[in-house]
Amino acid sequence: MKKAIRVFEPVTAEQLKLLHSAPSWAAGSGLSRERLYEDVAALAGIPSMSALSKQEAIFLIERIKGNSARNHPPPARYENEVAENGSALPSFYHVRDIRLMFKELGWDKAKIEGWLHKWRGVKNIRELDRHNAQGTWTALKSIVIREAGRDQGKR
Repeated sequence: MKKAIRVFEPVTAEQLKLLHSAPSWAAGSGLSRERLYEDVAALAGIPSMSALSKQEAIFLIERIKGNSARNHPPPARYENEVAENGSALPSFYHVRDIRLMFKELGWDKAKIEGWLHKWRGVKNIRELDRHNAQGTWTALKSIVIREAGRDQGKR
């Protein structure tokens, strides 16, 4: 029997809508759009709300509302705990590493989305399935290694 893996449940459309409107409904807390994106980048590694997981979005929304007693998002759920087809969702660890590699490469949101569209056929991290996330991880790993080699040659 195959061991269940932790899956990346992408942020929902409702959560994105709530997060995008947060500076207006949380105006009393002094939350600016810049501060919101700083918080997103602190959680996801990159300043892209569509790169958040469902759990990270819940954590961020609750923290903005002032209801969060947690210091970090809840852990990703296992594929057999997810109501929809969990086996199609990407591994949480692949997506985590993908976000970290984008951060290491220093790419901004526009470059990330452009690369994902051109090379992976998706608009953002949220649209990756398990197979596409594995391919994305492999491709980015090669880019990171190549860039590290270039940096070595410049010294």
